[in-house]
This record gives sequence, structure tokens and C-alpha cells, in this order.
Amino acid sequence: MATSRFLSPELIVRTASDLGDRDGADAMSMRRIAAELGCDPMALYRHFANREALLDAVADLALGDVPSPDAELPWEERVFATADAIRTAALRHPGIAAHVAARPPMGANGRRIAVGLVTALVTSGLPPATAVRCLQTLVAYLASSLAMAVRAGARDERWEQVRAMLDGLPGSHMPGGELFVVGSEEQFRFGLRLLMAGIRAEVAAANGATGP
Repeated sequence: MATSRFLSPELIVRTASDLGDRDGADAMSMRRIAAELGCDPMALYRHFANREALLDAVADLALGDVPSPDAELPWEERVFATADAIRTAALRHPGIAAHVAARPPMGANGRRIAVGLVTALVTSGLPPATAVRCLQTLVAYLASSLAMAVRAGARDERWEQVRAMLDGLPGSHMPGGELFVVGSEEQFRFGLRLLMAGIRAEVAAANGATGP
């Protein structure tokens, strides 16, 4: 059994992450984490100001699985692959995925990933200010997509209702059966391709304005 004198931030974060992976987000209370460590809950506050700070650290740990973008790849491939890897890494840790969506990590891994994305966007020819705004938009899309993915299911009753509504629209030929399952990987990647098309349009405009 662990005692507080053996506690370290790394051990606490790893224990909280393992607990969330096993038992889900609701299990990641300070009391449960302390019980896993065999210590008093107050011992955790010597290392983290509050539960949110601890969960921020757990979220950043989850993104440790995201590789740094390969600088040899075209900028578009770097951005797409990194965004896709962030979603995959977060969903690999179900206990913390919703927290990642609500509060994108700003620890060491979050900063590393942000630098890689901004570098790729600036490499495209975007002005730094536009690159930052594109990054913010990417983060917003990732956050909303992750929030939906946490609750993703199957083609349920609501899906069937929307499909029927689309099929029944007068004067239209909308194939309601082509609807994505909300939060699915297919929906995420389709939306990411649309977002990348918008960034490419910004790149084209920037390069046209600054080129010869």
C-alpha cells in the first residue's frame, strides 16, 4: 500500500488514468484515486491544487500517444494525421476523453502538439495570425467531435427518426440512409476533410496575396 511520502505527481496521474480506463470518468474522484494509492485524499492536494488540475494532467498524459508531426510530410498530411491521432488517443482513455474535449490539454504534450500544428500551418504560407485562428478552429472541431464520440452509439431510434424525416421531405431526394452515426469515426473524418478544404482556401488566398 502506497503512503503519501512515496507519492509523486507522475504516480498520481498514472493511477488516475488507469482508474479511468478501467472504471470510467465517474470513478475519477479524489477519494477513489486516493483509495487506489492507499493514501488520504488530502495527500493528493500537496501535488495538485484541485481535481481539475489533476484531470488536466491526466488528459495531457493521454495525448502522449500522439506522435509529433513528421516535418518531411506535406503540411496538409501533418495537420490531418495529427488531428486524427488526437481523437484516437483520447478515445483510447474513456475515463478522460470528455475532459480532453472540455479542456484541451496545455501541458507538455498539448504544447508539443500545438507547436507541430502551428508549424505545419505556417509552412503552408499562412500568416501567423491566420495560422493561430486555424489552430483554434481545429481545436474547436476536435473538442466538439470528441464530445459526440464519447456518446457515440449505433443507428438508434433518433437516427431512424431523422432518416425518415429526410426521406419524407417533399420534392427532395435526400438519401436519409446515408446519415452518419453521430460521433462516429466516419463522421469525424468527413468533417475534418471539409475543414481542411477551408484551410486550403485560406492558404490559396494568402499565397495569392503575397506571391509574385
